[in-house]
This record gives sequence, structure tokens and C-alpha cells, in this order.
Amino acid sequence: MAEHPLPAPRLRRILDKIKAEFARDLSLTELADESGYSRAHFLRMFRAATGKTPHQYLRDVRLERAREQLQTGSASILEIALATGFASHSHLTRQFRRRFGITPGSFRRTE
Repeated sequence: MAEHPLPAPRLRRILDKIKAEFARDLSLTELADESGYSRAHFLRMFRAATGKTPHQYLRDVRLERAREQLQTGSASILEIALATGFASHSHLTRQFRRRFGITPGSFRRTE
């Protein structure tokens, strides 16, 4: 039996929370509590609605924000990493390369 996605208003509330609070550690429990469902049920419903786990969605939001800051700001890559919720420069670099196929430093130089 296919899992039904989260109802639209609850999904919007969760996505808004992730986008507003992306730089801090948002636990699965916290997001599930916000949705009103158990952790396991929330995880299945979120994935059915977005095609991603909450962790993957949060990582992608962080990477998009980091990319925006690399394009428009002058902060160091470490400062951007910490401001967007990554644990370190190397963590951001690994994730950025995996997602965009280029390191943050190389991306900044091509912009």
C-alpha cells in the first residue's frame, strides 16, 4: 500500500520551519512533533510528499543558501559553512561537490 503524503497545510508548515531555521539542528523528532505524527509515520509521509527525507531536504536548503551566499557575499567559505548549518568548511565542501559537481571555492571563482 502506497503511503499518503502529508496534508498540504502541515507540509507547508514543516517546509516553512525548515527554510526559516535551516542553520540550526532540526531533529526528526522536532519536525515530527510539529506535524502531529509519530517519527516513523512522519518520515514516510514527508518522503511521499517531497521525494526526500527531512534530512535530505534540510541539506538541500542549506546547500542552496550556501550557493546564494557564495554568489552574492564576501564571507569566507568557513563563515558560510557555519552560517548555513554545516559543521565545518570540509563538510560544506563535500556536500557542495556532491550536489553541484564543483567545490565552493571553484564555484565562487566562476561566478
